[in-house]
This record gives sequence, C-alpha cells and structure tokens, in this order.
Amino acid sequence: MSPDQKANRAMRKLLAALVFPIASSCSDASQKAPPIPPGATEVKISVDDKGYTPSEARAPAGEPVRLVFTRTTDEGCGQQLVFPDQKIRKDLPLKEPVTVDITMPASGKVTFSCGMDMYRGAIVVE
Repeated sequence: MSPDQKANRAMRKLLAALVFPIASSCSDASQKAPPIPPGATEVKISVDDKGYTPSEARAPAGEPVRLVFTRTTDEGCGQQLVFPDQKIRKDLPLKEPVTVDITMPASGKVTFSCGMDMYRGAIVVE
C-alpha cells in the first residue's frame, strides 16, 4: 500500500469516526416511542417540584402498561427515574415525554422513584 493510499485510508477512518456519532445522535432524537402494545394501559405521569402526579395508579394484573413520564420543571430532583426491581434507570429531559413499558405482576405493585429516592410512586395491581 502506497503512502497516499495509507493517508486516504486514515482520512476515511477519521471521517467515519466523526460522522457516525453525529448521524447517530440525529437519528436518536427523531426516534419516537414504539407503538403501544395491544391491550396495554397507558398512564401519563407528570414530574414537578413536588413529585409524581399521580403518585399512584392502577393497572390489571399480568397486563402490559405504558407509563409516560414528563418532567415539567428544573426544580426538585426529578431528573432521573428509577424502577429498582426492574433494574430500569432513565433520564427525564425537561418537557420531553419518556416512556417505560412494563408488564404488571400477578399481585402487588411496581414502584418507582427519582434518582435520589425522594420522590416515590407506584403502579398497583387491580
């Protein structure tokens, strides 16, 4: 391989390394939540400086549930969402809906909290 070919190859690798992250971030921003599973219950939850509204909701046992969290303020500690039992942790950008799809257990509840465990909420099996 000639020195010019090596330089061209290095330049292509460099461009690919720069362009790929930019293209990926653009496509991620335009991605929407997947379609809601058939028969799923959708629960919209607002996150503000006082916590989650509603802080508790109900859903049928064994059924899929789509939770849609929207943080409405920079005040408080609602920037992160944690479902400890499901090992789910998501950032909540300001005024952007974030979806979490879960399947309800046969009994009990699914709990969630902020990253600091100060705001708490739950989806309770009906």
